[in-house]
Amino acid sequence: MAKLFKFEIITPERVFYSDEVEMVVFNTPDGEMGLLADHSPMLIANAICTVRILKDGKEELASIGEGFFEITASGVNAVVDTAEWSHEIDVERAKKAKERAEELLKSNKHDLEMEMMLKASIQRANTRIRTAEAKDQTLN
Repeated sequence: MAKLFKFEIITPERVFYSDEVEMVVFNTPDGEMGLLADHSPMLIANAICTVRILKDGKEELASIGEGFFEITASGVNAVVDTAEWSHEIDVERAKKAKERAEELLKSNKHDLEMEMMLKASIQRANTRIRTAEAKDQTLN
């Protein structure tokens, strides 16, 4: 059995997840990163992504927004702006949000800040859709 470590996902509204896990995989602005017990302490930004939580031979998936992962000797805290389990995601709503943002982006009636917000909205929608379609699975 793999060594466990404490992992929490914290949003502005609540502690979304808190448990002992074997491994956590998420995306940083520079690529994918996996964490195991006894990882070197650090503070690292995460990108909008699907976080994979491995425990007891199972993988749970959640869509998370931007934030950071604080890795300490006592565990890992992910402080993010949003978090949603794969089975909670309304795929049709995500697809509609993506379509609206893409239409607004095509209109060219926005400044640079609005363009960045629209691109982030599209990225969030794409991540939510991929997370929902991947579903939780048992690892073999």
